[in-house]
Amino acid sequence: MRGGAETLESLDDELDAMLDLAGGDALTLVMDGNEQILYEYPAAADMPGSHPFFFAGLKIDWTGLNFGAGENTSIRFYELVDGVGVANLRLISTEVFLAAALPTPVVTYHPRNANTDIQPTPGYYRQGVRITAQQAIAGGGWNTLSYSRIDGVRGT
Repeated sequence: MRGGAETLESLDDELDAMLDLAGGDALTLVMDGNEQILYEYPAAADMPGSHPFFFAGLKIDWTGLNFGAGENTSIRFYELVDGVGVANLRLISTEVFLAAALPTPVVTYHPRNANTDIQPTPGYYRQGVRITAQQAIAGGGWNTLSYSRIDGVRGT
């Protein structure tokens, strides 16, 4: 730019430092009795991440689910702690949604803020995060979870 202090290189550096929003799209996951990944960043093979990232939460819509006897669903939140690879993932919280009733509200956020129990607890992370779901038994059939996630990664 003429007369300015900015260069294409400095503008590119600034752009790389910004968070790029990702996610937010509607996803589904068919339960099968195993613990399955709803969200993971970075991918297990890449842990720890090379870029700090912002995780704003994961939203699950339970409408029409959890009607079969014993079809309790556990949602687990893990964080990578001081190490490399999935062996260093540490369980931070587990929340069990009972088959006997839909949760209130029907759309839940994860990880949940213990004070409000509604809004997610967003966070900035350097190494890694994983959220999983596991349905206890088939009961009336394996549920299909509808969910979305919001995150942002610097420089991607």
